Parts: sequence; C-alpha cells; structure tokens
Amino acid sequence: MLKAEFTRTLRDFTLDLSFQVRDGEILALMGNNGSGKSTTLNIIAGLLTPDSGCIRLNSTTLCEPAEGTHIAIEDRRIGYVFQNAAVFPHLSVRDNIAYGLRARNMSRPEITGRVEQMMELMHLGDLEAVKAGNLSGGQKQRTALARAIAIRPALLMMDEPFSSLDVESTIAVKSLTRDIVKEMKIPCIVVTHRVADSQEIADWTMVISLGKREWEGRPHDMPQNCTVCRCQ
Repeated sequence: MLKAEFTRTLRDFTLDLSFQVRDGEILALMGNNGSGKSTTLNIIAGLLTPDSGCIRLNSTTLCEPAEGTHIAIEDRRIGYVFQNAAVFPHLSVRDNIAYGLRARNMSRPEITGRVEQMMELMHLGDLEAVKAGNLSGGQKQRTALARAIAIRPALLMMDEPFSSLDVESTIAVKSLTRDIVKEMKIPCIVVTHRVADSQEIADWTMVISLGKREWEGRPHDMPQNCTVCRCQ
C-alpha cells in the first residue's frame, strides 16, 4: 500500500495532498493542466523532494524531510511510465525491457527469462529485434510498460499513458494495466485528464485543482461540476 502526505511550494500555489492507494487498486489522478498531477508523481518517484510530509510504500518510508529520509530513485522499486513512453529509440525492444534489469546487476539467465516473460505478456515477441524508434505509439507504450513491470515494482505509476494512442491501442494498454495490477497486487496511479479513462480503468479517482484535492470517490460517482468534467 502507498500512503502519501506531503506539501511542496510551487510557483503559483502550494501542492498539499494526502491520499493512499491499496494493493491491487488503481487510482486515477485527475485535474486540469498545471494542477500538480505530474509533480505529485515526480515527488513519489524521488525526482522532486517535498517540503514536508511522509511517503510510505508498504513498510518502507521513501521520504520524510523532517527525519532526513530520502531513499534514492533507483532504490524505490517504482515502475514509472511517462506520457511519451520514453523508450530508448536506438535500442531494440528486447534491450529496452532489459535495461532496468541490467542496472540492478541481475544475472544474464535471470534477465533473459524476465524479458521473455514480459514480451509474451505484452505481445511483443515478434518485435524483439526492432529498434524502439521504429515502433508505433501503442507498441512503444507496451514496451515502456513491460520495462516498468520487469523490475517487479512495488508501485506502478503512469503519466497520461493513453493520450497519444489510437482507440485499439488504448483498449489494449488499459486491459494490460488492469490485469498486471491485479495479478501483481500492487498499487497503481494513473494520471489522466479524461473522465472516460478514469471510469474505464480506475477503482478510485482523485481530482485536484491548484494543488488541493477537489473531489475523491468512485469514478462513476464524479459530480458534473468537477473541474475536469466541465472541461471535457
């Protein structure tokens, strides 16, 4: 389970949030552009440091400024899928998936087995030797998701993962994400600006506005006067 409570002063407002995500559940984090969604993910990942608060993942405190605790990014066991997939275009699909495993000094047989497993799960076997720069948007996103979960993360985070995908790819990536989160029994945060995405993939939704929680609840219970609903 992820438990997060933190503040961080930004240019136009202070990000001040408190929430939790249970194992096997997906939280949709919603809000208009500039509301603090991506900053929230970056704080949890360790790319940014909060001014105050505490972030705990299972029994591990990832960050607590008052106690001087700040676990390094590479030691947080977080799979992070960025909006633009962030694959390495010069590397093959196989090498993209293996990248995080090699960084963790796993043995070659372990890496090979894990990569084969991920390619089968993501239906990427026929693309293993293709350079990632030559993939379609959906293929890149599946490769990025495979790389993120290959390390067997304790938390999965995805920032606008469906925004650049066609309808067919969106359906496939949503289905794979739901299945992975349930099977691995890990918490997951998906940033999205579309109400439909939240209703189709999330167990719980939190809408933020200018760094504060505006609404939280079941996706289909979201009131029509929410900021994101008015902008659909």
